[in-house]
Order: sequence, then C-alpha cells, then structure tokens
Amino acid sequence: MKNEINISESEWTVMEYLWSNPLVTITEIRKALSSTGWSDSTIKTLVRRLVSKNAVGINDEAATFRYYPLISQQECRLKETKSFINRVYDGSVSMLVTNLAADSNLTDKETEELLALIEKMGKEQEK
Repeated sequence: MKNEINISESEWTVMEYLWSNPLVTITEIRKALSSTGWSDSTIKTLVRRLVSKNAVGINDEAATFRYYPLISQQECRLKETKSFINRVYDGSVSMLVTNLAADSNLTDKETEELLALIEKMGKEQEK
C-alpha cells in the first residue's frame, strides 16, 4: 500500500459496510451499524476519522453526502496481515505458519493448500 493507513477494529466495521455498500449516506451507515450499540456521534466520528485517513471519500455532488471506500478490502487485509506478522512474529512468516500448523487441526485439504502455497512462494523467490 502506498500510504500507511492504520484502521482500528471499530473503523474496520465501518469499512466492511462501505466495501459492501459504496456511496451510502451517514444515515444509512448508522442504520446498518445500529446493532453495534454505538451512538450516532460515535459512528459520525468513525466515518470522519476514516475520511481524514484517506480511507473513505465523500461524494458531495448531491444535497446529501455519500461515503465510499478509497482503498480496497484486499489492500487493507494485506496491510493488516503484514502489520500483524511484523508485530507478533518479528516479520517471520515461517514462525506464523509453524504456529498455525502446530496449534491447528488442519484438514488434509488445508494441509495440501498450505504446502502448495509454500511451494509456489519458493518458486517465485527463485526467479
């Protein structure tokens, strides 16, 4: 990702809604997130923060502002994954995979997929 955007867990909830429903009003966002128990001002604050972080844009061509994501869900997932690996595993993907494999009940299919992914990564690094 070009610019570092750190999205909190609460902001992630707003982003998930926006990724599924781009160009929505603040009223639509509040209704959709009513189950969170957050106040209207909390939701407005979260949206305002996301706008200031350049994660969310505003279409102000109509009388009612409409909000939309400026970054993709895939970009955010990749950034969050890298951040997690750096923070928890000192940047070591192999430590992450080792811990997941050792402490998981992987199915045969999941094991095959993991091995195929590791093999693919090895071939890409050889290039």
